[in-house]
Amino acid sequence: MASIQRIVSPLTREVAYRVQVRRKGRPPESACFPNRKEAVAWAESLESSIREGRHFPHAAAKRTSFDALAKDYVETVLGEFDSKERLTRERQLEWWSEQFAGLSLAEVTPDRISKARDKLAGDTFTRGKPHKHPKTGELIPPREFKRSGGTVNRYIAALSHALSFAVKERRLLQRNPVSDIRRKPEPRGRTRFLSDEDRARLLKACGESDWPTLQALVLLAITTGARKGELIRLKWAHVDLKTGRALVGETKNDEPRMLPLAGKALEALRALKLKDSARSEYVFPQPSGLPGPYEHFDSHWYAALRAAGIEDFHFHDLRHTTASMLAAQGASLLEIADVLGHKTLVMVKRYSHLVVDHKARVIEKMIAATGL
Repeated sequence: MASIQRIVSPLTREVAYRVQVRRKGRPPESACFPNRKEAVAWAESLESSIREGRHFPHAAAKRTSFDALAKDYVETVLGEFDSKERLTRERQLEWWSEQFAGLSLAEVTPDRISKARDKLAGDTFTRGKPHKHPKTGELIPPREFKRSGGTVNRYIAALSHALSFAVKERRLLQRNPVSDIRRKPEPRGRTRFLSDEDRARLLKACGESDWPTLQALVLLAITTGARKGELIRLKWAHVDLKTGRALVGETKNDEPRMLPLAGKALEALRALKLKDSARSEYVFPQPSGLPGPYEHFDSHWYAALRAAGIEDFHFHDLRHTTASMLAAQGASLLEIADVLGHKTLVMVKRYSHLVVDHKARVIEKMIAATGL
């Protein structure tokens, strides 16, 4: 006998319908659907197959490999995502396919997923290339890193989405096994930013880089607060050097935004335009002359950091540097959020301690005007 329950999410207020079919002598089977019509259809189909002896809940999952599901998911679902997100999820699913090689969907159990999750969190990877010590000449291998809790959780989310596809659209599983998996704790957002002295040393090191364009990229990052991907994929067609504006079409929030260009960043872009205008449509092209932007410039970036004597600093931290500079000039959290391209103030709350002086001045001005 089937029962259907209407569920409203306390967070998103989205409505879903949970179906539960009970059978004598066996545990109940359940599934969730976005509307009642699908819920009723699934319940009727399941009850019919049970009555006619055609219901074998684990048969389809045993016949289908995880690799086959991943391929089906990539071909059917990932086409709806933008190119960057699609490539990211494909890479994440490739990693899961390596862990579940030769396994059927029925064998992708919560315990196997949790062990793979812990392996993902424990494995190390490197960035950059081996380099020589500036004084001794000793060859130093690239640094090793571990994936953050947030990165591990993004991998789990990609797996969960694929297995939800198997549950809801392919009817290969009765329940998503990722539902039983604990996520890794994620630290609060970093607030690492450069001091005036650090900033000067870094820009000097970037100007002496083997990739001469690095200084222009870093200047642009510091003065606009734009993300690495937004800047590196910037095209000359979207840059107006006369008015000092650049249009970023592809953003993390899927909302185009205009970047103001001024000062040394604008001067650097004008110099690049004179030098490289006929070579590529991208502002930061590959030095080799191959088509596309120079996305993999990490070796030059880390070399500049070493030359400047700066540790524990990511390219993304240049955005925090922008925020700290804005706060020092009296910008409000709302203005900082607007410059950085955040839709809400949640992400800029980390800078609230930097705008205390500005808040004090606003309150003092109010008191003076009201006589309180």
